[in-house]
Amino acid sequence: MLYNHLQVHFLNVDHGDCTIIRHPGDQHRDEGRISVIDINDWPDQKEHVEEDDISSLEYYLQFPVKDDQQSSLTGIRQKSQISPEEYAQEYLNDPIEYYNENFDEVTHKIWRFIATHPDMDHLSGLNRLDEEIGFSVFWDTDHNRERDEDNWYEVYEWPDWELHEDIREGNTDHDNIQPTQGQQKKYWEHDNIEILHPSPEFVQDLNEQNAELENPEYNDYSYVLKIQHGTRSILLPGDAEEEVWDQILEDWGTEALEDVHVLKAAHHGRKDGFHREAVEAMDPAYVIVSVGKKDEQDAYDNYRSACSDDTEILSTRQYGRIKAICTRPNSVIVDKAEPDGIFDLPDS
Repeated sequence: MLYNHLQVHFLNVDHGDCTIIRHPGDQHRDEGRISVIDINDWPDQKEHVEEDDISSLEYYLQFPVKDDQQSSLTGIRQKSQISPEEYAQEYLNDPIEYYNENFDEVTHKIWRFIATHPDMDHLSGLNRLDEEIGFSVFWDTDHNRERDEDNWYEVYEWPDWELHEDIREGNTDHDNIQPTQGQQKKYWEHDNIEILHPSPEFVQDLNEQNAELENPEYNDYSYVLKIQHGTRSILLPGDAEEEVWDQILEDWGTEALEDVHVLKAAHHGRKDGFHREAVEAMDPAYVIVSVGKKDEQDAYDNYRSACSDDTEILSTRQYGRIKAICTRPNSVIVDKAEPDGIFDLPDS
């Protein structure tokens, strides 16, 4: 039987991204027509970070009372306070373990891995993913980023970047491609993937700019991918910032965004990834924020003011893994791993 559902899994990987897509159209479920967009293998890294790096629990857990107890200040039943370590153990998703548990009937390698841009919170775990599961096709932009093992963040594993470089240099058996805006070859056309950004010219200009900078920026290389299913679409913009959104509106106009039902907030829900005109054009039913700690540049209020009152703004920090399931041409069901939330939010 033809499998016509679209599933998009937004994993809870703390400060980073990992999105797993099961595309419609499998003739047999074990074929596994699956894309993984970015990876952040967080659970194996937690021993390297400070307590306040995980989930900003001290911000949210205002009342350290146990389940079935009430705050004498509010009279409201509060959830237990937990430590960052307990949070990481219980709620963060190991991407490889999650894949094996949820796609255990798949007998083939992952169809494609898409690196939205070359930051390590989007590439951490790439080597383990390839060794333990495998993937056939690798998407990457034609960026000019280079890294030095002597100038490296301890929290990340050097083999992940090394594999990234080896694939780009053609030293592996992966099919390495660098599709750009407007290209629609049959493989991703079949999966209803439309590339809104970047264009070859944008990447070339950004490479030239970065070559002159002491501290180059790579967020604007981000793929902005629109996944269509019937009359609904899901937009995945990586860490795109203002210049990207300006370019998308110039190239495509607001009409390209009007059918977006689910928006993954750019750059982990920060203000520099928010673009009011673009968000207002979408007015999505759901905004999904893949984030660990509440950043000082958190754009929740911006999204709230730009969207309709019935738009749900959901973070992986609060609800764990979030899954969007498109079962019919005009229907999207959103499932939260923790429907009632992981902890109680204080009153604003």
